Amino acid sequence: MDNWIDQAIYNSYQVLTGWFTMEELVDYLEARREEADLPSDDLSTMPIFFIPPDEEADGEDIDAMIAHFEQQEAYEECAELMKLKKK
Repeated sequence: MDNWIDQAIYNSYQVLTGWFTMEELVDYLEARREEADLPSDDLSTMPIFFIPPDEEADGEDIDAMIAHFEQQEAYEECAELMKLKKK
């Protein structure tokens, strides 16, 4: 189950920080799965989200994502989310 949460948080992070729009991310994940010939149920290509793309992230959501990335020692992601939280 943790891998699902990891993927969902990372996908939401990419959308929140502007790397991708939700549509671009879904297209990218699909293309990645096809190019790498991965099965359709490969978790790393699942378009799942911690924060539903049609909802705005609130401080509590961002705090949960920061805590997750801190556990993973992904401090660059934490810093980016802290910037978003200050806006």
